[in-house]
Amino acid sequence: MRARQTALILAAGGVLGLSGCAGPGGSGSSGRGGMEPVRPEAFARETGGAETAIEPGAGVARETTPRAGAPGGASVAVPGRTPMTDPMRAFGAEPVVVRSTAPRAAEPAPARVDRRSLELIDAKVGDINGRPIYVSSFFAPIEARLMAEAERLDRNAWRRLAVEEIIMPRLDGIIADELLRAEALASLTPQQRQGLRSFLTGFRRDLLSENLGSEQLARRRLETESGRTLDDALREKEEDTLIRLTLFQQINRRINVSWRDIRQRYERDQNVFNPPPTAIFRMIRVPTQNTEAVERIGGRLAADPFGEVAADPGNNFRTEEGGLVEARFEGPFEQGEFFGAAALNERARTLSTGGVVGPFELGSSTYWLHLEEIERQSVSLYDAQLRINQELTLERRRHEQRAYLDRLIERARVSNRDEMLLRLLQIAEERYGPRG
Repeated sequence: MRARQTALILAAGGVLGLSGCAGPGGSGSSGRGGMEPVRPEAFARETGGAETAIEPGAGVARETTPRAGAPGGASVAVPGRTPMTDPMRAFGAEPVVVRSTAPRAAEPAPARVDRRSLELIDAKVGDINGRPIYVSSFFAPIEARLMAEAERLDRNAWRRLAVEEIIMPRLDGIIADELLRAEALASLTPQQRQGLRSFLTGFRRDLLSENLGSEQLARRRLETESGRTLDDALREKEEDTLIRLTLFQQINRRINVSWRDIRQRYERDQNVFNPPPTAIFRMIRVPTQNTEAVERIGGRLAADPFGEVAADPGNNFRTEEGGLVEARFEGPFEQGEFFGAAALNERARTLSTGGVVGPFELGSSTYWLHLEEIERQSVSLYDAQLRINQELTLERRRHEQRAYLDRLIERARVSNRDEMLLRLLQIAEERYGPRG
């Protein structure tokens, strides 16, 4: 094909050359100021005088080139050279020469990689308002506990604890902090922004002053003590300040606990502030047939405290605890139910603080019963009001914060929480979970 294209170009050149020569009178000047026309013979020779001969019908191009040392100046046929085409030959009379090319060496296929030998270095599991959550930074504060729990728990128990007590609180905390920080930044006035910059500048100055004014010393100290850089410490301080500001503006100011709320909670939790009284008894029980132990214990009770005698080896009722029994009761003491046996309750109701009843037989044992004291714990409304106020404030703050975060999540760009949680659990199990 290339030879045929060359022939066409050369033939066109020849025609143009001839037409240039055919001027009036055949002078060949064509009014070009003596410019010599290009003739076809100029295309029939290669540089250096090599002449190409084309054998019609042979189908093979041969080049006859004078070679030094050939007898009589004979021409030697040189195969493999691209032939020059005679431009004067008719189109189609020239054979088409097709040359084969060496096949391209196939590139070696890439070696197969065993996926089991790969290890996840870092990955993004989701994002909150465009801020990515990476695996390494997420697990850095909790990986030690995950590994410690994996040493003592089986797989199912470890999964349950990891999700409910470690991973889920960590994820919810990150989501809450980021949403609150972003909301605070969006709502800051220019004056508040200037105040925040001044506050952070003062915080940085304080850090440097604690390290003799040296920034390098401050950086080394932070990295040694907490593994943070100076920039990390400033960023955490900024986030903490913004979160506190948002909580104060959007949540804390809306919480109000009235005196009526405190009184209602006090009345509702009477069992907490005014629990039922507790009767504390000590009891000795000795097999009746063990007459020696019955006599010895009876004799000791006349001289020794009841608690010491109740630790006698002859007593077979809670000897190590000194026969201690604690029983809560409702209503008057004289109507209380302290023991499972009615006979014991009857004798217990006759006691006053410090009194002893016995010996008396019940079944195959001989008993002594002592009422050590009656504990009555009662907290007045006046004393309980601060505690109740704190409890109500904390409860309402959590409720308001949860509702506020739900509203932020609805309008923010947060990856699906459940999907992130599942992905984090899978990665945690691969890295830190129980083996085997």
